[in-house]
Amino acid sequence: MQRVFVTGGSGFIGTNLMGRLADLGIEAVNFDWNAPRDPTMARMHVAGDILDCEGLAAAMKRFQPDAVIHLAARCDLRGATLEDYQANTVGVENVIRAVRTTSSVSRVIFASSRYVHRNDVQPRRDDEYSPFTMYGASKAEGEKIVRASNLDVPWLIIRPTSIWGPWFDVPYRTFFDAVRKGVYVHPLGERLYKSFGFVGNVVHQICAMGMLPIEPFGKRTLYVADYEPVEVRWMAERIRSEFSAPAVRDVPLPVLRGVARLGDLCQKAGWKNPPLTSFRLTNLRCQMVYDMSATREVVGAVPYSMEEGIARTAAWMRRTN
Repeated sequence: MQRVFVTGGSGFIGTNLMGRLADLGIEAVNFDWNAPRDPTMARMHVAGDILDCEGLAAAMKRFQPDAVIHLAARCDLRGATLEDYQANTVGVENVIRAVRTTSSVSRVIFASSRYVHRNDVQPRRDDEYSPFTMYGASKAEGEKIVRASNLDVPWLIIRPTSIWGPWFDVPYRTFFDAVRKGVYVHPLGERLYKSFGFVGNVVHQICAMGMLPIEPFGKRTLYVADYEPVEVRWMAERIRSEFSAPAVRDVPLPVLRGVARLGDLCQKAGWKNPPLTSFRLTNLRCQMVYDMSATREVVGAVPYSMEEGIARTAAWMRRTN
């Protein structure tokens, strides 16, 4: 992997990936209609729309990459139909078409999402789906498009779980901000385990996958996240300590449900991101643990501990606020 064409390199994971590729001395292009979040990466940016099939193919052919990493997507949960998420379906089709017309490409990584199935479900097969949002349904459709494409270039599908770190946004930036301000509250008496992922570890995993020998590379689905689940209150306490923030408060569940219902009303009234809604409370309380053994076997150790990731994220937040 020496020349990498990245779609969506201006997004959260994409920004960190572009930085990692630069650190590794790998030449990369970021194809994205948004300017880079990190202005130092402007020289690697090519403005373009993933839904512009001809423009995408032309940009890829000009760059002549040996690897393509497709991250571009609509990731919010506000869409009502699959039509609202064409970036996640038609966008995948366009990447496949562009790869077919670019003879230099020897491998492709397609980013999907854990939202292709419910939080409380551990799928038995890669093609087993139970999406609970329209965003998740669109990502499941994107995976199906890849599998049905008969693409003759080896490919991987990666499923990021819940990823956090520098350059992040809603919802995990909201979590860090709430702890930092002393307004995060935890369901009283509940130990909640999550397969979260520090973005530094995730981009390390993606790059390591991109450098695999071709034979074990192709036609697999792997989750990307930290290998060990974290207990949410423990993580909140580490964030609190890093910022010397007020103590994390434990609140009885009935009170949280009342606050969540109030958040639902605020959301209906037009507030896009209230601190707590019934959807968020349900997600918070759901155990979300994935078997990361296949990824660990492929990638090996990751570079950052949870504590190091929190320290790096807190330092970035201080610099950018």
